[in-house]
Amino acid sequence: MNPPSALPFRLPPSLAAALAVLALPALAQIPGIDFDSGSNGSLGDGVITNHTTIVLPPDGILHYRSLHLANNSVLRFIRNAHNTPVYLLSQGDVIIEGTISLDGEGSATVHGPGRGGPGGFDGGHRGLGEVPPGDGQGPGGGRAGSEVGPGAANSAGSGSYLTQRSAGSTNIGAIYGNGALIPLLGGSGGGGTPSAGGGGGGGAILIASSSRIAFGGAMTHRIDATGGEWGTAGAWNGGSGGAVKLVAPTITGVTRIQAQNRNGTGGSGRIRFDAISYEGANFTAIHPPESFSRGSMLATGLEGSLPRLELVSVAGRPIPAGAGASGFVLLPNGSDPDQPVVIRAHNFGTRLDVSVVVQPDQGSTLQVPVVIDNTAANPATATVTVPVPANTPVKINAWTR
Repeated sequence: MNPPSALPFRLPPSLAAALAVLALPALAQIPGIDFDSGSNGSLGDGVITNHTTIVLPPDGILHYRSLHLANNSVLRFIRNAHNTPVYLLSQGDVIIEGTISLDGEGSATVHGPGRGGPGGFDGGHRGLGEVPPGDGQGPGGGRAGSEVGPGAANSAGSGSYLTQRSAGSTNIGAIYGNGALIPLLGGSGGGGTPSAGGGGGGGAILIASSSRIAFGGAMTHRIDATGGEWGTAGAWNGGSGGAVKLVAPTITGVTRIQAQNRNGTGGSGRIRFDAISYEGANFTAIHPPESFSRGSMLATGLEGSLPRLELVSVAGRPIPAGAGASGFVLLPNGSDPDQPVVIRAHNFGTRLDVSVVVQPDQGSTLQVPVVIDNTAANPATATVTVPVPANTPVKINAWTR
């Protein structure tokens, strides 16, 4: 699994039963197309008929022979420890007649920040007395600020992704990612305010089939990767929409996908289809329309030869395998604030500009630049010293710049 760092991008200045016979048209395999989704089929033929929640494995990858989300079913996921995207791989057809939910949490309904959907980033923490609010997480996280009103320049910023939603705030997050969604990144969180956290970013999912992905015709289906709404009516600090990537030789049916913020207080996410045949596909129910792009590149982003970046250790503590370019640290009082971060780059083949992002739960985010020379060695490793505040949880990310 390649987390948010595998390829350069704009950074902020950063489912037991056999598959039922479906009333959907059968499509012949396209001659000459030999695409392998990467699934080993270990979960068998998946049939989701009701409200189902799946606990994601450590790598986020679900291996099916085939998958059918029946009419009126709802599929949700519980985030894993590394908060990877959902990688739903199938050797055969994926039929979507129900709902797949990856939405970010709105901070108005929780005491803390809104949690991002699986693979999405959390909103910033609220302030606590004299402790300042925190910035939204993710490469497009909104910065903390006031709640004096959405038109104020210093109000807490919304999370961004494909687009920004400012309403006058100068604390909005930056645009990031790319149209191909390689690497696959979730939506970013909104910044916190003195009395409320930011909304969580929409989650991220890859659905890949070696044959076809087909959407039902009853219009009861959808993929929901919306961002969480604001935590206060005083600031537009919602999370951005997330990411939905579909890859198969054939994609067909009415594709109902949502990757916007639920109440317009965060930026739009990204939606990408890659197929050889789109015969019978209808794209008019994709929201927002500007988030959608399509092509014919049958690649999932999980291929081992692709570039990736990972954290090796933070403050002398090894980062568990699978965490990628993200880690947490909590230093006790009296610790040396200057701590080493070891980063490893694979398969870039160039001198790589990297930003190490230090983000405490409360207070401002800091970025430290480092260059990794991936021309002389592969993988290549670099160490950079960063300031880490004590007595508060701190998230460390490494982003390509």
